[in-house]
Amino acid sequence: MNEYTRREEVRWTFVASTILVLCIAVAVIRLVTVQGKLVPDVAAQQLAQQTADKATALKACAEQVDNLVTEVGIFNQAAKTAKLQQEPEKPKPGAKKKPTAKDKEKDQLLDLAWGTAAPSYKLAGKLALCRQPTESATGPKPTSTQGWEAVQKAAAVASPGEDSKAQVEAARSLQIIFADAQIDKVAAHVHEAEASVKDLAAKQKATAETATVREALPKGVLSRQAAVGIGVGLCVLTLLLSYVSVAIASSKRASTLIPLRDAARQGKAGLQAAAILRIAAAHNGGEPGLVIGAATGGLITALLGPADADLFVAGVMGGLLFGVGVQWALRFAIGPARWRGRATELAEIEKPTTPIVLVLSTVNPGLEPQFLQFFKGLSTEDAAMTVEKLAAQAEEKILAAADANRM
Repeated sequence: MNEYTRREEVRWTFVASTILVLCIAVAVIRLVTVQGKLVPDVAAQQLAQQTADKATALKACAEQVDNLVTEVGIFNQAAKTAKLQQEPEKPKPGAKKKPTAKDKEKDQLLDLAWGTAAPSYKLAGKLALCRQPTESATGPKPTSTQGWEAVQKAAAVASPGEDSKAQVEAARSLQIIFADAQIDKVAAHVHEAEASVKDLAAKQKATAETATVREALPKGVLSRQAAVGIGVGLCVLTLLLSYVSVAIASSKRASTLIPLRDAARQGKAGLQAAAILRIAAAHNGGEPGLVIGAATGGLITALLGPADADLFVAGVMGGLLFGVGVQWALRFAIGPARWRGRATELAEIEKPTTPIVLVLSTVNPGLEPQFLQFFKGLSTEDAAMTVEKLAAQAEEKILAAADANRM
């Protein structure tokens, strides 16, 4: 920056810098603090469903153990009646024993015993599968250990099928297993586990109905940190470009006007005044539209779509292009409207021998575009002569007006 930097350039540079800092600060805070949407907790729902399934399975186990208690009681009573503990009498070698009425009655009792043993056998096979979920729910119970082992032994008995002798042997094995088995302890254990899991399932269901989790933010082409860094870097780059543009414009004005000070002292005052008029017609240095566009574009995308950081970069790039377009459109629309003020500002710095005010007074308001179009088409010497003539004409008019007032 130097004395040739226009007040407009300083003002717009300050405005653009302020807007950039505010917009980028808000955008970065929004991008860093954004969280995913609240969605139902699927894991909690699945856990509640799994516990509910366990409760349903344990309810079936409770029904099976209750039925087993009943069937074992019936079977033990039938076994006592059939006297399954007694071994059948062994026939003498070479002797053929004829079946008696007592043997036939005993066979009928044996058949009856297997008929009562079969339900207990089937229930034991199903109940054996319930030990693991039961103990998982409440832990092992020393009081029910003997009963569970009896159930598993009963389930391990080979199925006799339709073989009557195998049925007798199976019935005897089952009677021995169930004779002193404490199935009621097993029933108490299963019912306790069912109640515990049922209560847990109810609590988990109530929790799952209201449980929510944060949805993960989507992954874009760039990571969130990289996207924020690139977007902020682009905004800072636009501000630097704007600063450089202002500095270049100021330096160019200085390099053009300072050498003409000596020319004015050597009698070439028109050259200095013509240069001031031509420089005043040039647009401002700096690119405030570039800076403001990038900042506002990044802010808008950060507010509207903070979940996707890639949009922030796209918003900054789109905003800077839009800002440049708006800036140049305004420059063309405004045209030479500020030409008089800019020329006067430079005249205050250079103090040209040919007063700029006199030259400007010869240009009728509203005709600045036509005058500048004509003036820019002149060569350097012709432009200097034209300025001197216009200044002389303006001075003559002023003197004539003064004489008229005296008369």
